[in-house]
Amino acid sequence: MPIRTGPRKYIKDHSNDPIYKTVNYDFYFKSKILSGLLMSLGFLVLGTQVVIPLVFFKTQDEVSKPMRSSVLGIATGFSDFEFVELDEKNTTGKEDKAEVAKFFTLSVPKLGIANAIVETNSPNLSPETSLGHYNGSALPGNNGNAFIYGHSVLPWFYNPRNYRTIFSTLGSLQTGDEVEIKYMGETLKYTVESKELLTPERVDPLAGFKPAYLNESTVTLMTCWPAGTKTNRLLVKAVLMED
Repeated sequence: MPIRTGPRKYIKDHSNDPIYKTVNYDFYFKSKILSGLLMSLGFLVLGTQVVIPLVFFKTQDEVSKPMRSSVLGIATGFSDFEFVELDEKNTTGKEDKAEVAKFFTLSVPKLGIANAIVETNSPNLSPETSLGHYNGSALPGNNGNAFIYGHSVLPWFYNPRNYRTIFSTLGSLQTGDEVEIKYMGETLKYTVESKELLTPERVDPLAGFKPAYLNESTVTLMTCWPAGTKTNRLLVKAVLMED
């Protein structure tokens, strides 16, 4: 038998090596198809829960319920919410029996709010198509305090025509700023006098902030605060200007 004198050549056997198989279906699925599916799912969630809602929130005056229920909607304050603390102060049977307008309008020039609709003696504690005037509080122009409430979200999404965001910048009002109400054909101009931050349980929509014997007409604007959260309530208080 002849003896080989040259260098030996080593050939590795790949037949049992899963990496070097011609087609390793398990490895291919995990590294290619599965990762691709997970990436596609991530883009789908990002698009439907963040990107599309972001466009809607910034451009639409009304936001649909599915958009409000998205991850972005919940995180920024667009989710459904009721001022349940007001229901606890409900005054059934104490409504003003005089003739009242079903709606009136509110304007706040500094905030860009122009002729926003307010529902008089509103039964709705989650106003989405108007602001709410608390049932039993004073009517605009009358002695006593008119209590008006509305929603707020993160100020970046502020749109003064969208009733889900309309009070998002309410905290920027300062003493002397103007609030205008048009009620029953009369234009009433109020000036901001003070602001107050309360926990929900301390809010009393029927409480005036001026002594009753002064016979003054006042208005309180309320929303959740900080904007985009439901922790506290911001109350901006204004007094009717003398002619």
